[in-house]
Amino acid sequence: MPEMPPTVPGIADTALTPRVEEEITLTLSQRQLAWRRFKQNKLAMASIFILALISVAVVVGPFFTGYNYHEQDFTARLEAPSAQHWMGTDTLGRDELTRVLYGGRVSIAVGLGVAIVASLIGTLIGALAGFYGGRLDNLLMRVTDLFLSIPFLVVLVIAANALGGSVLAIVAVLAMFFWMGDARIVRGVILSLKEKEFVEAAKASGASNRRIILSHLVPNTMGPIIVNTTLAVVAAILTESVLSFLGFGIQPPVPTWGNLLNDAQSAMTLAPWLVWFPGLAIFITVLCVNFIGDGLRDALDPQQKIGVSE
Repeated sequence: MPEMPPTVPGIADTALTPRVEEEITLTLSQRQLAWRRFKQNKLAMASIFILALISVAVVVGPFFTGYNYHEQDFTARLEAPSAQHWMGTDTLGRDELTRVLYGGRVSIAVGLGVAIVASLIGTLIGALAGFYGGRLDNLLMRVTDLFLSIPFLVVLVIAANALGGSVLAIVAVLAMFFWMGDARIVRGVILSLKEKEFVEAAKASGASNRRIILSHLVPNTMGPIIVNTTLAVVAAILTESVLSFLGFGIQPPVPTWGNLLNDAQSAMTLAPWLVWFPGLAIFITVLCVNFIGDGLRDALDPQQKIGVSE
């Protein structure tokens, strides 16, 4: 019997590494793989931490500042940042820190509300168009194209002015123009998925179209939907800020980051801190959400590769 060649230490282990990595990858669920890839993005993880701090601050912060967002003190008008007023006061003597924190509560709530409502509408329309195709697909996509062709800011200003400046009105107006991207993405993904074997198997087992869409197709589009939703939060916060800055968004006395910037116009040279702090809050929040969106996009990409280490 021929003698086997001697094994060189280290070579066998190195040769088995890709196989070991493949076996480990196969034992992980898609959610675990996505989380492991996401953890490798340091900017995204840091952004989650910063955004969590901002969220906690805007929710509980106004209860600990010692002031009300509409409390006026004419003896303390346009005071610079100090130990008593960390972000100074505005033209009516109101504490700017309290107003920035409360305004963040409103602005972030508007961003989340718009993103969630728009994602639900876009997912529904995209799923129906992609699955049924034909005339329904043509009709829904022409409606989508129609909304995309409408002058965005002009219609937003008119609609916001007509419906009033309440939070719910602004969420409804913005959601009406933010669902088209989700619809087109979901439609494209479902068009490629509906011919797959698992859909044919579901049809053969007698599953209804509704069950196929909700239980099989939509869950497989959650990656693009989640990424697009995070980006919609950014777009909604910025758009609401622009509307409020122009005077057509949420109306005073309810503060938002946008109308805080609008109020600061009259005293910009005398009290520049009235621009600094709400502007910085918008910048940091938008930057963090963008980094999280980038991290999610990379993590939910099925073609991304990971190592075997934690």
